[in-house]
Amino acid sequence: MSIPRIPGWLPYDQVHGKHNSVKGTVYVWPSLNSATLSRSREIAVYVPPSLAAGAAPQQTYPVIYFHDGQNMFDDRTSYVGEWHADKTLDRLASDGIEAIAVGVPNAGDERMDEYSPWRGRSAAGRRHVGGKGSAYLEWLVGEVKPLVDRSFPTRTDRAGTGTMGSSLGGLISLFAAAKYAEVFGFVGAMSPSVLWHNYKIVDMFDNWSGPRPRIYLDMGGREWRGGLEDARRLRDALLAQGWTEGNDLEYVEERYAIHREDAWSRRLPDALRFLLRDTGSVAASHP
Repeated sequence: MSIPRIPGWLPYDQVHGKHNSVKGTVYVWPSLNSATLSRSREIAVYVPPSLAAGAAPQQTYPVIYFHDGQNMFDDRTSYVGEWHADKTLDRLASDGIEAIAVGVPNAGDERMDEYSPWRGRSAAGRRHVGGKGSAYLEWLVGEVKPLVDRSFPTRTDRAGTGTMGSSLGGLISLFAAAKYAEVFGFVGAMSPSVLWHNYKIVDMFDNWSGPRPRIYLDMGGREWRGGLEDARRLRDALLAQGWTEGNDLEYVEERYAIHREDAWSRRLPDALRFLLRDTGSVAASHP
């Protein structure tokens, strides 16, 4: 089946060849520059089945921005396995839940710099890392999101816009919820690195003000020493600020899970069901 042409965007196979593991409909913007970050990177966008088939002109879709985007759709571009986000969203579409998913790849060796809002020493203590999180989010919100919004029939309201990641990607997702509370209405934080910089992200939620996003938070029992305690600490901060489990907070512990993509892939379907449910984040027509 041929897919609709979108100016500037290329079908995934045309960029990465036919020997890939993508199963859904994914487009690629080959290179989007960031003057602030002094680099460019590829942007990949999954579109749901009804959009690929030619949805009604007035239909718009919620959007979720994934960090570590090269791990979302294709095992060949991932560095330790993919999340199977395209396949998961295709399956969810059969339940009436559809969303556009944007894979924003990390910056390789600069990943720790971009995914940490604060500058400090690395875990090994040998060099200073971090501090570019705000610049990365400025590029995401100021350049990536406008490109996606003008190219695809997206919902641009807060309730229809979310972000998600794991580990440091979970940390920057949580920071995005605080820095751009008017933009992101739902957030997925899988195994987030909340201990970075002496739990500074927890302090931010301890002093929360403004609208609360819907948050999915999880942790595996075999990730790192103290990982479950870290996640519970953040969960408790959220509960103290008015989040309620089953309503705008979903907290999950997977007892034997380790810190790896296959665990996040396994938990992704339920995470997306929670984040996209009952908020108008189910594909529907909007005037």
